[in-house]
Amino acid sequence: MNKLFLYGAGGLGREVKSLIDSLPNWKVSGFFDDGVSKGVLVDGIPVEGGFHWLSVKTPARLVISIGAPRSKEDLMIRMAGMAITFPILKHPTSVIQNEKSVKLGAGCVVAAGVILTTNIDIGRHVLLNLNCTIGHDVTIGDCSSIMPGVNIAGNVLIGRNVLIGSGANILNGVKIEDDAIVGAGAVVTQNVPAGKTVVGVPAKPIN
Repeated sequence: MNKLFLYGAGGLGREVKSLIDSLPNWKVSGFFDDGVSKGVLVDGIPVEGGFHWLSVKTPARLVISIGAPRSKEDLMIRMAGMAITFPILKHPTSVIQNEKSVKLGAGCVVAAGVILTTNIDIGRHVLLNLNCTIGHDVTIGDCSSIMPGVNIAGNVLIGRNVLIGSGANILNGVKIEDDAIVGAGAVVTQNVPAGKTVVGVPAKPIN
């Protein structure tokens, strides 16, 4: 049995814990969370403390179970050089149609119902949440979070630290640059510049 820790004890952390419960060879040993008191039980699993306590448990396996891309990137940077490995978690109902041409970076979480087709490159600590579909020739950068029900067509380039809200549709050939946000339900038909937020159908920038 492979034991690991989760960093983030909120709703997403509990969802990732439930994903791990469906994997016969993995078990959650504890949570880390800077906003939850040490010793609190979350779904029966103890919170070990915040970042300060992480070094006590190393070497360790850990998955960042936080949805906010910038927070994930900050943790990834702070953990650099620590004796931590980041396993890839895939729910048993997720589908990778062409295993040989799909790359998943360290610490990726692939939730139930996700479908990845072919020639896809996913960066480190990327969340692919429930029932997302990822088309051919897609690249997603480090620490991005793709929320439930997102459909990404072919030849799409998504940068690092991008947040795509639930139910959004990204059309063929679109480029979404670093630190951008796509609102829930948006239909993205044109490129999204770095740091911009777009919403609506079709998606347009907001201040």
